[in-house]
Amino acid sequence: MPILPMEIEGLPNISGAEQEIQAATAPGRETGFPPGGPPFDGVTSACAVALHMHQPLIPAGGDDLRSATLISNLQYMFEHPDIGDNHNAGVFRWCYQRMGEFIPELTDQGFRPRVMLEYSGTLLHGLRHMGANDVIDALRRITTDPRYAPAVEWLGCPWGHAVAPSTPVQDFRLHVRAWQHHFAALFGLEALGRVRGFSPSEMALPNHPDVAYAFARWSIAATPGCSFRSTPWSRRMAPGCAGRTSRTGWSPPARPARRPRSSPL
Repeated sequence: MPILPMEIEGLPNISGAEQEIQAATAPGRETGFPPGGPPFDGVTSACAVALHMHQPLIPAGGDDLRSATLISNLQYMFEHPDIGDNHNAGVFRWCYQRMGEFIPELTDQGFRPRVMLEYSGTLLHGLRHMGANDVIDALRRITTDPRYAPAVEWLGCPWGHAVAPSTPVQDFRLHVRAWQHHFAALFGLEALGRVRGFSPSEMALPNHPDVAYAFARWSIAATPGCSFRSTPWSRRMAPGCAGRTSRTGWSPPARPARRPRSSPL
């Protein structure tokens, strides 16, 4: 598979490789690593661990807001440890890295750890921008190494932590597709092909009943073509979201080429 650049002219790679992304996430494609561990036939009770990780980008790379560059909020915490709980920045940073330590350690000891990870695109970009490449490398190890990858299931999400109630339906797919681009650029298209679950930001549902029904019933019905599917040990709400409609016949409208200024979002 082709290798996507991590950045383009200093900006995160979030678009431009739609054909490659579509091919990597196509239904029926082999996902590479088989799941490890015992079957679940005899399990009578279980719990799942899913870790949500996010840091926004903020205009704090300078004293003048008109020209300040966007940096990770985590970087701001490191640079201003005297404000609030910013002194905990080191602990936050380790939280983003520690699965890259726990998974190999437990696996090498003969255990079979399992975890689901959701990292927003702004967090991943911010970590690289602030030079925390060791964090990215640790995550890449448990994502691409055949010894450890079966223990980790990545969950797709909107790149900038966009919440469904305040994001136009037509735009939400683009937010998710941006995350897929960025994830593939960091960890590879093969790794993206193994992303099957989806984690809505803040677990928030759209306000309109029909949109909320479609969103919940088919997990991400508002984003046809993004190809999130079920996995052996975590399930999407239902397969085949693309082209479906809700119980009342609603389906996501096509994105208009131009919106009049007077019309609401």
